[in-house]
Amino acid sequence: MKKIILFRHAKSRWDMGVSDLKRDLEEIGIDRTEKSAAYLSSIPDLKIDAWFTSPAVRAKKTAKLAVQQFKENPEIQVLENLYTFSFFDLLKEVKKLDDSIQTAILFGHNEAFTEFANRMGNEYLYNLPTSGIAILSFDTDHWKEIERGETLSIIKPKKL
Repeated sequence: MKKIILFRHAKSRWDMGVSDLKRDLEEIGIDRTEKSAAYLSSIPDLKIDAWFTSPAVRAKKTAKLAVQQFKENPEIQVLENLYTFSFFDLLKEVKKLDDSIQTAILFGHNEAFTEFANRMGNEYLYNLPTSGIAILSFDTDHWKEIERGETLSIIKPKKL
């Protein structure tokens, strides 16, 4: 059984005049990320084996905020190819994960995350909001073999 946790980056600023990769977070995004991560960390028996983030500033900062809500202090690995808005590119990255990882958390971007949740889960999601989380499970022991799985949870920070 494999699980993937898609954690969309926090609401970001558009007023800074920087490239998309360097956009920072809005204050409301920080608050919502903390709420979502606290909720995630309270799920019984949730063990996250690997933490990965897009190289975008907003994704890396979201990951750093989220990890603070967990007791352990895992290493957050930057995966260059998580800076994508494409479902197909995201799927390629997920299928490359090491099979020793049972549960992975990814910090990244829409449209890739919403489309991944819709194509690979069994629950329709109109939009994964900023600081939103989708948790999916797959009945396989090998990441390269994942196919449509089960949507275990959708966490929307405005509803927390």
